[in-house]
Amino acid sequence: MRHPWRSGNRSAAGCAGGGVKGGKAPTAEQKRWHQWLAETGCYIGLGPACIHHCVGSTGRHNKVHIGQWFVIPLSYEAHQGPGGIHGDLSLFKGQGLGETRKEIEKAIFGRLVAHYRRQHGWLPVPADALAAIENYHR
Repeated sequence: MRHPWRSGNRSAAGCAGGGVKGGKAPTAEQKRWHQWLAETGCYIGLGPACIHHCVGSTGRHNKVHIGQWFVIPLSYEAHQGPGGIHGDLSLFKGQGLGETRKEIEKAIFGRLVAHYRRQHGWLPVPADALAAIENYHR
């Protein structure tokens, strides 16, 4: 199924990094979530998607591991470019996603989880991790 904000499938070609470097490797279930996200392409439509770990791959909140769940698909430009999520956020202005990095990340994540649920009939992320991500405040 095509996403209303995308045009076609994307691959992760051209992403920086690529592999776990001192982080926590994803489980098979987490890899399936990452794959689905990567296939949707960059959330704001700027090209092939890289997986952005919103709190790092080892992130935890309230003693729940959320690092490999709290991820969003962004192009290299939207991820690491000057206006991207690690830059001044200018690429996200006017998208109705929020003003701060965390607001933007949580809005994108929430929309993608809801879309996945509509598409597949179940949540892609365990309930404890979803609750911890929703509660995450840093």
